[in-house]
Amino acid sequence: MKKLVSVALEKLKKEGLRITEQRRAILTVLASVDQPKSAEETFAILPEDSCDLVTAYRCLEQFEKVGVVERGVRENGTKVYCLGHGHGHHHHLTCRSCGRTERIDLCMGTELDAVAKSFGFTEVTHVMEVFGNCPTCV
Repeated sequence: MKKLVSVALEKLKKEGLRITEQRRAILTVLASVDQPKSAEETFAILPEDSCDLVTAYRCLEQFEKVGVVERGVRENGTKVYCLGHGHGHHHHLTCRSCGRTERIDLCMGTELDAVAKSFGFTEVTHVMEVFGNCPTCV
């Protein structure tokens, strides 16, 4: 966990962002959880008086811009964030009933990029999440 936080902090430094206690605390929370968390969920796990909710939102957005975290979207539209864990770009499979989340190391990014380029789009990014019911909830 400490290594993940250290790697993320180094990336923030390289991108010219200051290393604050708030940023360090948020990264520590993200490194300690096993599934993506929303800004509100991340804030709720932070030690008391670490930062306010607005700061948590801002930090997560900054982390995403510099590639320290990946953003996902729940079926209800809520943005969720996870620390990269050093495995690169990935997606999640989430249970609609209990919220169980599994990491998917599969991406159709190349195919999506080709389709977008065929329509004349450039600088293409994507967020893809997959939803279903886990075996426990079936």
